[in-house]
Amino acid sequence: MDITFGHGQGAFPDAAAVRTRVFMEEQGFRNEFGPEDEAPDMLHIVLYGDGAPLGCARVFPAALEPALEDAPGRWVFGRLAVLPEARRGGLGSLLLAEAERLAREAGAAEMHLHAQCSAQPFYERAGYAAYGPVEFDEHVEHQWMRKAL
Repeated sequence: MDITFGHGQGAFPDAAAVRTRVFMEEQGFRNEFGPEDEAPDMLHIVLYGDGAPLGCARVFPAALEPALEDAPGRWVFGRLAVLPEARRGGLGSLLLAEAERLAREAGAAEMHLHAQCSAQPFYERAGYAAYGPVEFDEHVEHQWMRKAL
């Protein structure tokens, strides 16, 4: 399979389709999209396999995340989703690595993410450490995690 990436606001329609399928249809989230998705500093990333969107994520400066204190070099990763039929092949790790690379190029020194607790082992393997309380985002437990880049 030929793997390519698309990023920027132009990638948002494909990212939205993946997020709708994974977060809304599969996982039952209702509040998946917000005005931050259209912010100029929001970087949408889509992973394509043979030209078809298979996964997505987004990365942005912490100033766009009201739950975090803004600080120079602090960025946020989120909305990692891989379509069910494309899972277990390492695509999530490729998306995370691409997001970290793009954030570093934009000046990120640390990355934060609000992980579903069930996904924490995935992020721990990539070097993230949990901090703060476990919180509910809609009906799913989440916890903040961070990593120095």
